[in-house]
Amino acid sequence: MSSKKKHIILILVLIALISFRYMTVRNHRVEKSRITIVLPQNTQEDLSSVQEGIRDYAYDHQIKLDVWYKKQMSEKSFAELVKEEKQNRSMGILLVYPEFYLKKNQNGYKYKEVLALTDTMKESFLHYAAFVRREQEEETYRMPISETVLGQIKSGRKKEVYMENTYRLGYECMQMIEAYGKKKKMESIFLQPLKLDREILEAGSLDALLVR
Repeated sequence: MSSKKKHIILILVLIALISFRYMTVRNHRVEKSRITIVLPQNTQEDLSSVQEGIRDYAYDHQIKLDVWYKKQMSEKSFAELVKEEKQNRSMGILLVYPEFYLKKNQNGYKYKEVLALTDTMKESFLHYAAFVRREQEEETYRMPISETVLGQIKSGRKKEVYMENTYRLGYECMQMIEAYGKKKKMESIFLQPLKLDREILEAGSLDALLVR
């Protein structure tokens, strides 16, 4: 075999090895880029804005979502889910309002890879995401706000209300879990509700959140 042919074969082998290595690394990254979401199966709570924030972050950052809908989940089933998702290389687990499907227990659920978006189970988890509560006399609404309430603000029947931006909370939960997947650092999230009055509505600064 001529020296020229040997060089050509060697180059082709090297190209094949590099291509194989690239595909292996790429597939490994794809496997890691996944986050587990657990949602309540039956609830009167409007979760559309939270889910939109979750989906948008996943789309923006090319993350695959493993979504579970739970009507009830025992402590044992939850432990099995955490173990299974670890084996599936999930970066972390986001529990959306676990109070609708997971019972409180005496010791709580101390999983470092779990972030709970919750109103009433903050003490049950190492890390949680929630809104800072306003004074009792201040009216607070959760996105999406109804046309009736917006109309009352525009007409002056309501001077001001506060809006919990559930879209942003869902988005930031995803951001936190992705950061945990990369740096193994998780923190709780606290969001202040947004003030909403006639002047703000007329200025249109929150139109992107209010227009559905």
